[in-house]
Amino acid sequence: MANFLETYLMKLAEIQKKHTKILAVIVIILTIILGIGLKDLTINSDFRKEMPKELPIFQLNDKVSGKFGGEDTVVIAVQIDESVDSKEAVRDIRDPRVIQSLIFLDRELRGETTVTSVTSPASFFRGKNAYSDEEITQTLRDGGADAFFSRNYKMVLMYVIVDIGSGEDQIQRFNKLAQKHIDYTPKPPGVKFGITGQPILRMTIFDLLKRDAVYTLIVAATIILLLLFIMQRSYTQAFLIFAPLSIGLIWTMGTLGWLGIPLSVATVALSSMLLGLGVEYGVFVLSRYNEERAKNYSQLDSMKTTVHAIGTAVIGSGLTTIVGFGVLSFASVPLMQHLGQTLALGIAYCLLAALFVNPVFILLEEDYEYWNTHRKLAKLSKKKEEHIKRER
Repeated sequence: MANFLETYLMKLAEIQKKHTKILAVIVIILTIILGIGLKDLTINSDFRKEMPKELPIFQLNDKVSGKFGGEDTVVIAVQIDESVDSKEAVRDIRDPRVIQSLIFLDRELRGETTVTSVTSPASFFRGKNAYSDEEITQTLRDGGADAFFSRNYKMVLMYVIVDIGSGEDQIQRFNKLAQKHIDYTPKPPGVKFGITGQPILRMTIFDLLKRDAVYTLIVAATIILLLLFIMQRSYTQAFLIFAPLSIGLIWTMGTLGWLGIPLSVATVALSSMLLGLGVEYGVFVLSRYNEERAKNYSQLDSMKTTVHAIGTAVIGSGLTTIVGFGVLSFASVPLMQHLGQTLALGIAYCLLAALFVNPVFILLEEDYEYWNTHRKLAKLSKKKEEHIKRER
């Protein structure tokens, strides 16, 4: 097995040297094809899909949801706004003007098809067309509405039972719809409305996760690239390591998009993790090639030694990492399974990029430097000849 791998790696180096430009074109085309899948990459915002459905407790929950509906509870909180300095401002949330606002909002929300029920102090006034301040005060006092109010009467709650669905788009649409009704509701001065509840919290958390994923990716990429500049003491050498690593990352995320595998709360930071885990492979390949070239070996001999010597070590290191993450596929929680599977896929692509893409880019860069140097020398030589002719 070891001899077969060594023979294969030696042949791979020969192919990379002989067909450098063709392989570069193939890498670019493959990257474009897989990169198209990025537009279909989504994030699963439903935590329930990441739980082990085969366990009795989750099966019972699904059965209850199937029998009685899987509605979510959205809470609309109305609270005193202490920043409002006005004689007309509300200072007790039981103020009849606040209750009138709740009655109006209750009626508007109950007209929506996704709303199953609405419960609040306004529930005590359904079926009536007019309410005096005295009626409101007396009804609240006698009807047991205190459960909706905070102890200091600074906040009152409205519970909206809705059948939103598990998708992030549906949650966002309902959030906009509820906010539209709130904005349209007449409000007395000194109060403010807010929306919360599990669906809204879930959407907010994933919005934060997505922003953090982009932010951490940019920070990780910047720091890694800066460290590569410092260690390699060359912008070109740093990019020779970073470019194949980025390609491996595009392959990973694009494949997830093509396969319709969404990111989850566990894998949303996959890009940053892969940058940190996969950068070492490119460093090993480039460093060994530079060592061989410093000994005045030819490109082919240097690449053979690099791909053969570093390739076996990198493959061994990469495979153990892939197996380590792949074992998470046997976990009982899908959240852990997806984390292990996506990381294993990402490491595999980073490993392939180091062995197949890195050498191609290294050879292309060196050929370009050789051509550019000779071009500059030819120009200098031509200028020198013209100068000698003029002096004659």
